[in-house]
Amino acid sequence: MSNDPVWKLVVDYPAGAVHPDDAPAYLAGELRSDWAPPGWDPDEEYLERFKTDRFIWPVVRKYYLSRSSAVGRALLLEYYGAKVRLLRSKPLEFEERNFKRPLRLVQCGAE
Repeated sequence: MSNDPVWKLVVDYPAGAVHPDDAPAYLAGELRSDWAPPGWDPDEEYLERFKTDRFIWPVVRKYYLSRSSAVGRALLLEYYGAKVRLLRSKPLEFEERNFKRPLRLVQCGAE
């Protein structure tokens, strides 16, 4: 078993990309749907993929299992104007634990 770390991104979005704290509670701190990076002009591939010309921020997962995937996402976010910090956890260790009650064995129809 490896003792690899997990990675996390802390993202600071550009000014105007996030609703301010004094916005209604359901919007405060959320990304604005009407914001786009300066010079935003979606290409045909973007329009076909997302079915909109509106800018959509790339998704940020809670944790990344590899440094390369975390860095790749960070670079993409920074390309659109965000500032990103990459955090590394301490190495993780997993231990096997017994269940309080036995697991059920589910039979499949395929044999």
